[in-house]
Amino acid sequence: MKILHLINTLSAGGAELHLLTLCRYLKQAGVEVVVGYLKEGRSKPLRQEFEANGVPVNPLGGDSVWNVRYFARARRWVVREQPDILHTHLPRADLVGRLLKAAGVCIPWVVSVHGIYSKHWRGKWSLPFFSYIWRRADAVIAISHAVKEWLVIEREIPQVKVHVVHYGIEIDRFAYHQQPRQGREGSPIIGTIGRLEPIKGHETLIQAMPLVLQRYPQARLLIVGHDPYGYGASLRGLIQSLGLDGKVQLLGFVEDIPSFLNDIDLFVFASRSEGFGQVLIEAMAAGKPVVASRIPPITEIVLDGETGFLAPPEQPEAFAQAILKVLSDHKRMYRMGQAGRQRVEEYFNAKRMTEEIVKIYQRVLG
Repeated sequence: MKILHLINTLSAGGAELHLLTLCRYLKQAGVEVVVGYLKEGRSKPLRQEFEANGVPVNPLGGDSVWNVRYFARARRWVVREQPDILHTHLPRADLVGRLLKAAGVCIPWVVSVHGIYSKHWRGKWSLPFFSYIWRRADAVIAISHAVKEWLVIEREIPQVKVHVVHYGIEIDRFAYHQQPRQGREGSPIIGTIGRLEPIKGHETLIQAMPLVLQRYPQARLLIVGHDPYGYGASLRGLIQSLGLDGKVQLLGFVEDIPSFLNDIDLFVFASRSEGFGQVLIEAMAAGKPVVASRIPPITEIVLDGETGFLAPPEQPEAFAQAILKVLSDHKRMYRMGQAGRQRVEEYFNAKRMTEEIVKIYQRVLG
């Protein structure tokens, strides 16, 4: 079986890192994979990581959506590779997939929908068009039950076409502390990961910190994430206005995520909207308790009161209370961390994810 993956960019992000893991495990399962991408992104490029794992990569030069010559390149590439299945990721790649089918490229086509685009997506005006595109795919992979519900109910995609496959990660990459930390109860390190943009809710965490500091004056909040749109300036202004210099730090893009997760005590995630939330399962794999937004699909990942606590989005006081509740009981922090890792091992591992996707490929080919 040969699968040709097409994605918008190969810059480090949830969908791109998911594709890297999927390609690695598909190759281990004996599936031939080739990857194409439309344009260069704004964060760390992953092309070298794909190629280091023996995955051929083809840039298609579609940096401008108005320069349609990249479509001709994409068509020649697909015809040359002669894959058994075309698998597209993210809306612009889905558009190219549909155009290829319309241009007479007769191969089965699978789409992965990596988010719920109706609320915060800049291109939400084009959703009726993309709903039409997704209906034409042979199969649609939703990365969570929340995404499937959105596709079926709001976008009217036939339910029989939509298959839920949660992200899976390579758990062993995320080392974790076997025992509770000693001597850090009074100076906890709280961490989060996400692009610097309003949808990620970083301002909610920043606004929660004054309440946390009343109880733990030595606490720190570390925010990891690249700043593609310049939103970091707004967050720095908020940090200064609340007198949190030195207590809240924007670290920018961090390449070694396992080490970052290993160095914090508690992972927090205040996103307003997600398709899945891969950083949550990474933090849980690292044995960290989590405090996260009570929104679908995060409710599919975090078990409230067992692997962490959920709080209403955009409510700093509720997040502060949940953070303090975790930090107040060191033994409970450890139990939650262990429970989170066990949950990832059982439900969110890369092997299981790959096996489920291969079954969808086989169903489409059959």
